[in-house]
Amino acid sequence: MAEIVFDGITKTYAGRAAVRNLNLRVGSGELLCLLGPSGCGKTTSLRMLAGFVTPDAGDIRLDGGSLLRLGPEARPTAMVFQRYTLWPHMNVFHNVAFGLKLRRVPAREVVRRVGRALALVGLPGYELRLPAQLSGGQQQRVALARALVIEPRVLLLDEPLSSLDAKLRAGLRQEIRGIVRELGITTVFVTHDQEEALSVADRIAVMRDGDLEQVAPPGMLYAQPTTRFVADFIGQMNFLPGVVSGREVRAGELHFAVDGDLGLGGPVEVAVRPEDFAFGPGGAPAQVLGVADLGHYREVRARLGEGAVSVFVGKGEAAPASGAGLHVRRALLYAGGRLVGEARPVGALAAERR
Repeated sequence: MAEIVFDGITKTYAGRAAVRNLNLRVGSGELLCLLGPSGCGKTTSLRMLAGFVTPDAGDIRLDGGSLLRLGPEARPTAMVFQRYTLWPHMNVFHNVAFGLKLRRVPAREVVRRVGRALALVGLPGYELRLPAQLSGGQQQRVALARALVIEPRVLLLDEPLSSLDAKLRAGLRQEIRGIVRELGITTVFVTHDQEEALSVADRIAVMRDGDLEQVAPPGMLYAQPTTRFVADFIGQMNFLPGVVSGREVRAGELHFAVDGDLGLGGPVEVAVRPEDFAFGPGGAPAQVLGVADLGHYREVRARLGEGAVSVFVGKGEAAPASGAGLHVRRALLYAGGRLVGEARPVGALAAERR
């Protein structure tokens, strides 16, 4: 077991809270991503867990026991940094074995564990190479092996792929997910890349300005963002000004119904994912502003009322003509920055899901 609990953790620098009253549980064997823009507090949270930063208030517990009395070297954690931080004068074997030698592990056991760690990261036979003889991806694999070789109970990853190119990053993140699944190790992965978080995490904790906005599995986070910030930060989202009256919402020529009286009156924001729009007869008139080919789909920018929206259409679909009708499949409603309900399109018929 290796369950982590952040209990009311706060850290302040020069009067500004980098992390504010963080309450978060990471389940044993879970891969949790801390996601958010620069300066949101995610790396500070990770460094407090590692022991490199001391919180001003609160506690961090591992299986019920506080970690705060332990220094970084005494915690059952291992960290992989954004930069590879390999010793340039040491070969791969000695870089990976460094932590074991500090722990006075017998030489035969060092050889066995280094070999296993390199096999896990796909680098068997690389023991005698120097870091300068490796690609960026290979160096990060060595850094990962160095963390895994000490057999930590918790693996900490601080934007480990941000310095790699996009294709290599996509491949390596799936390998990391496979490795931590195979080992069953509790993992906290810090990233500002939403695609990275959505593709590897069991759950994602979205942070903003030191606060925790939402924690949810990737699919739920995308489908039901509970705050406007999360809705805007995760994927693409169109926001349309609307007015709610009882069980009805109007956003320009779009008309929606809601289940039950929301208890709201006045302005709301109607949020629609680009894939939840569809062009077709009888919809709200939209003026096409431009079309961008994005590979397996196209993005259409269209003027709807006084604003512009993004609409995703399939690669094989014909480009819509200006004045084409625009339908909505699904919409969310936000008031005061919070999700208040889901809206069902009426009037101009909602497009059927394909």
